Amino acid sequence: MNKQIPIYLVLAGLAVYAGSLWWRAGDGAAAGKERPPVPVTLMAAAARPMGDVVSALGTAEAREGVVITAEESGIVELIHFRDGQSVKQGELLITLHDDEQRAKVRESDAKLADQRSQYERLKNLATGQAVSRQALDEREAALKVAEAQLAVAQSELDKRYLRAPFTGVLGARQLSPGALVTPGMQITTLDDISSIKVAFTVPETLAGVVKRGQTIDATSTGLGGKRFVGIISHVDTRINPATRSMTLLAVIDNPARDLKPGMLIELQIRREEGEALAVPEGSLISIANQQYVYRVGADNVAVQVQIKTGRRRVGFVEVLEGLQAGELVIVEGIHKVRDGQPVAPVNAP
Repeated sequence: MNKQIPIYLVLAGLAVYAGSLWWRAGDGAAAGKERPPVPVTLMAAAARPMGDVVSALGTAEAREGVVITAEESGIVELIHFRDGQSVKQGELLITLHDDEQRAKVRESDAKLADQRSQYERLKNLATGQAVSRQALDEREAALKVAEAQLAVAQSELDKRYLRAPFTGVLGARQLSPGALVTPGMQITTLDDISSIKVAFTVPETLAGVVKRGQTIDATSTGLGGKRFVGIISHVDTRINPATRSMTLLAVIDNPARDLKPGMLIELQIRREEGEALAVPEGSLISIANQQYVYRVGADNVAVQVQIKTGRRRVGFVEVLEGLQAGELVIVEGIHKVRDGQPVAPVNAP
């Protein structure tokens, strides 16, 4: 005769079996928490320079640059320069037809000689009171008029000779001998590029940092990153209210004349603000607007500590509170670490 097993015994057995499964699962989970040490890279908190580099862009301009033109109309008689030639200040560039002006100078010179002779004769007679003082004064006035007329004629003649206003490099000439030149017509250009001027802007937050005479570095991609050195020659006294920026002017030495007007120039201004205790930016963990790092001691256990940060400079951040110089923090492998977890440093700080 078969006996049925009471239902309550079946349920009790199932409960015991489920409990054993749960217990084993709990043991497995606990065992899984005992993970091996995480490989990490460490770096010591140390005093580092807190200087940084401010970059700006500007366009190169010649130190001095003009378009050579004539003051008066005339026919080009002689051209005394070649395209791209270097010239000195005062060097003759163009001679315009000057026959008429030379004739006027000779005429004025002859009139002056005549007036001077008459004045000297009356002056001798006035010594013996042979002529009145009024006659002598009139003759002296006529002499001064003749001198002024000669000066005007000489000035008109000088305008027929176009000279370099400063030392520099000429551009291409825009005319040929025999051409008619009119006032304002471009003959050529003259640039002094022994040094280059660059105007650029920086944010108003740097108003107290940049100053006249400060050294800067300059590079141009057109020259393969070749480095040039210059100084800040002017700092504007006003902030642009629309852009919240200020304009500066730098002068860059260009002895080999590699830099050309119109080139895009990248400028770098270095700020030096002493040293401060700092850690790499990569070691920071941000939680609810608070900054933390994992500090690792001699026992190779990662401990999460809160720090107070300050300035950020070129990949590093200043530590105001929470760390001491020489303490090690995790900089690589940080996202695999938990507070209190053993770590395996892969470097020797």
